[in-house]
Amino acid sequence: AKEPKAIMKIEHLNATFQPAKIGNPHGLQITYLKDNSTRNIFVYHEDGKEIVDWFNAIRAARFHYLQVAFPGASDVDLVPKLSRNYLKEGYMEKTGPKQTEGFKKRWFTMDDRRLMYFKDPL
Repeated sequence: AKEPKAIMKIEHLNATFQPAKIGNPHGLQITYLKDNSTRNIFVYHEDGKEIVDWFNAIRAARFHYLQVAFPGASDVDLVPKLSRNYLKEGYMEKTGPKQTEGFKKRWFTMDDRRLMYFKDPL
């Protein structure tokens, strides 16, 4: 059997609708951890219902994971942990800590726990 290209643990998985960023009305951004780094994949499907079904399946799997990981927690406490939305995204210019190199345009993304930057949005 073929080896999977990536294995994304439900524990570290996040999914958000990102139609504008992807350039498709049915776009989804899936974020996961790999070797302690946040990785992104961007997916879409021509059928909007199909992408919503994937989004809901990811949330259902996360909900089950959270119920097992936090057996004493109420559903009301777990629901906000199902997915993290991005509070702010956009381009900024950055330089290194010594400021000896020029500024470079980078895409920044902030959720409720992290500020990340990438070379470009995708």
